[in-house]
Amino acid sequence: MSFFRFANVFVLLALSGLLPAHADTEQDGRYWFSVYAQGKLPAEQLYWSMDMQPRWRNEGQHFDQLILRPAVFYKFDPKSSVWLGYDTVVSHPDGQSAQRENRLWEQFQYQFDAVADLTFTSRTRLEQRRREDFDEIGHRWRQMVRMTTPVSGHPQWLWVASNELFIQLNQTEWGARRGIDQNRFFIGAQWRFSDVSNLESGYLHQYVNTRTVDRENHVWMTTLRFNF
Repeated sequence: MSFFRFANVFVLLALSGLLPAHADTEQDGRYWFSVYAQGKLPAEQLYWSMDMQPRWRNEGQHFDQLILRPAVFYKFDPKSSVWLGYDTVVSHPDGQSAQRENRLWEQFQYQFDAVADLTFTSRTRLEQRRREDFDEIGHRWRQMVRMTTPVSGHPQWLWVASNELFIQLNQTEWGARRGIDQNRFFIGAQWRFSDVSNLESGYLHQYVNTRTVDRENHVWMTTLRFNF
């Protein structure tokens, strides 16, 4: 399947996440990098994972955020799994001291059977978010749909696209607002350079719904994965 046919198919999935931008919209170019590893635990069908994500804003000139994400997950079968994880998120906003957020989260992931060389994966995550120096807990629901298809004539390569919608379920004094929080649309390619590792890179459009002005971030995102 060609890249353009692949992109056109995925637009149908992304449409549900496209949000109307307000007249006042800030835009920024950003760089996100992720190193992800996972492996088998001694217990049957139980696995561990670890994700580290440094991010830069202002066209890559300023360090924006660091996310550390350990998790464990149980595989019912090769297609479905349940996860339990914990995020430590350290943000560095302009003109302010660093802010720390801790998130406990639960997740269900399912990979559907391939249809015409297209493989779809659904990921549903529920987060409990707590900001340092505040007692209130923010609850957020995240729904992602991801699609992959082989690059014709190149067995080590895949086209990749995904769309993830974030919805805040309550309001907090530290800034969470009930309703649509953000949407992330990604399109890129994955290179499987060994049996246990791959490199994925591409463009991510992030829409953020804030209290004052909306934000559109144009992100070049790269992920390095290892499966032990």
